Order: sequence, then structure tokens, then C-alpha cells
Amino acid sequence: MWLAVDIVWMDNAMNYVIDPVQVEFWSLNAHTAVSAKLLADGKNMTVLYTTWGPGATAPEHTHPHEQMGLCLQGEAVFVIDGTEYLVQAGQFYHIPGNVPHAERNDGDEPAILVDFFSPPREDLLRKRFEF
Repeated sequence: MWLAVDIVWMDNAMNYVIDPVQVEFWSLNAHTAVSAKLLADGKNMTVLYTTWGPGATAPEHTHPHEQMGLCLQGEAVFVIDGTEYLVQAGQFYHIPGNVPHAERNDGDEPAILVDFFSPPREDLLRKRFEF
């Protein structure tokens, strides 16, 4: 039997097991047709689950955080430092800190991405995207 256990860390309850279905969606400002769920905020990273509708876009931006992620469903186009990359379901991506990048979903189905940011993104804790 598997058991999800809560621990107290830095005055916040933290789950060892997180079900994305149980986490509230919010609109990711500065993006078009993107919904986000903050899955985890740890000591060294932030984990963000996003759903990109067909035609969704994020403007070119930079941030000091290293960003790695996994495409769970669909596909997305990443423009990283001026070069386009098609990321499909099952593929990982890596964007070093302070490198200009943008994302979009040119497909006909939603894309689901999970991003890992280090150090933690304090703006996302406020449900805001700041760049």
C-alpha cells in the first residue's frame, strides 16, 4: 500500500506525492492560452505543470533560473537563443539561465509541459510570471 505523507518544512505543508488533478489551475499572465499549476516549491527548485492550448504562445523572455522540462502530451516549439526546436511528447528540454527563449503550440491538440526551475521562482509562488 502506498501512502502520501505530509511533512512540515519551512512552515509549509509539503506532500511527498502530488496529484496534478488535485492542484488548482491559474492563467499564466503574459502568455496566451496557457494554464498553470504550481506542483511543488522546494528549497532548490520550483515545479510548474502547464497546459498549452492550440495556438498558445509565450513571448521571448529571459530569467536567471535554469529551466528543464518534459513534454508529457502533444508538442511545443521552443525558440532558444534564436534557434527553433520542436519538442514532442516524451522529450526533455533544457534552457540555461539568462538565455532568451519563447514557446508556442502550433499543433491542433493541447500540449502538457512540466518545468523544473532552479533556483525557485518566487514570481510563480505569487501566481505571476515576471520577466
